[in-house]
Amino acid sequence: SGASGVIGRRPDRFSSVQDFVKYAYTSGLTKNFEAARVSGASQVVQDEDGQGWRWRTDLRKTEKWWREWYEGLSAKFLSVPAPKLLLLAGTDRLDKELTIGHMAGKFQLKVLPAGHAIQEDEPEKTADAVDEFIQRYL
Repeated sequence: SGASGVIGRRPDRFSSVQDFVKYAYTSGLTKNFEAARVSGASQVVQDEDGQGWRWRTDLRKTEKWWREWYEGLSAKFLSVPAPKLLLLAGTDRLDKELTIGHMAGKFQLKVLPAGHAIQEDEPEKTADAVDEFIQRYL
């Protein structure tokens, strides 16, 4: 799958937290260097031998559950009988069900120029989008 390819291309280890921060920023994991610097330390842990750093969570070990996590998620989102806001970093991952739902006005879509963690890459724009949504619908 696409996710296993992305995860498979990630380095397994880093020489330091700073090395991870550089990777996170230059790989596009985050588009905000300060966000990478602030959250980087929480995403890696020191190796048992103390010589380097590795991912806190080995996502490859969770692969057998990926389909279960996401299967039917769009339908569940669309079925919630309340105003909804979907924040995305790009529309390339918007599936057919969500595209149709958005065209039917079932939720508000906001696309922000961000990496994987929108709230870290664009905290002000995220807060503005949520505030605007709350003001409009609640």
